[in-house]
Amino acid sequence: MSCCPPKSHSFLDNSEYQCKGTIEKVDDLEMYVSGSGEKCVIWNYDIFGFDGGRTRQNVDLLASQGFMVILPDYYRGFFITPTDPGLVDHIKNYPYSKLEPDVNRVLNFARSRGAKVFGSVGTCWGSYLVIKLSALPDFKAGISMHPSHPKMMMLLEESEEDAYKQVNCKQLFMSAGNDHENLFPGGLGEKVLGDKLTIEEFPDMVHGWAMRADLSDAKNRRDVDRAVNLYLEFFKNNM
Repeated sequence: MSCCPPKSHSFLDNSEYQCKGTIEKVDDLEMYVSGSGEKCVIWNYDIFGFDGGRTRQNVDLLASQGFMVILPDYYRGFFITPTDPGLVDHIKNYPYSKLEPDVNRVLNFARSRGAKVFGSVGTCWGSYLVIKLSALPDFKAGISMHPSHPKMMMLLEESEEDAYKQVNCKQLFMSAGNDHENLFPGGLGEKVLGDKLTIEEFPDMVHGWAMRADLSDAKNRRDVDRAVNLYLEFFKNNM
């Protein structure tokens, strides 16, 4: 089982982008940090890791709107593709119990830089962390873009329903046409989260579009722009 549905977008080389942030390090955890302020967003990457697709570009874009944004490298420089035979073992190697010490490093770092209120974004694999972080008291908003947490929690033998019950802040799901049924209206997320959850559907997109779709395609450009506008508005309204 893959975290990504069939026909999802593959790796995107965005190495020509000129990053505006800096690499910081706490113990052995590297973080890409952009922007400053009391409002801090933790950006949780997809399965392609620290340098994948347009992740850092989106971190910088969000930071330009008055947020401190932190992208932690949970994988320590590693990444994996959705078709790799070791993918399931890779996912099982990152339950929240293992990630939590890194979360604490990130939050302590952010607070040392003046952060007082938090939000989180996750794409693909990263939506698992959005759900977990959204149970913490200082978090005010969580955004999951083409999320994979239903499959992640299944592989980790965790209850998705119980995880939703722990969420204490507003959530936004941006679901591609081929994402898991739990992420759509009438799905498990809506049934448990109720009015905490807003769902925005992207029926013309496939999983991974926001970070990895080819922007020379007009529909991809349209929906990437829509996603950016949605996450900026959601954080400004809820943090």
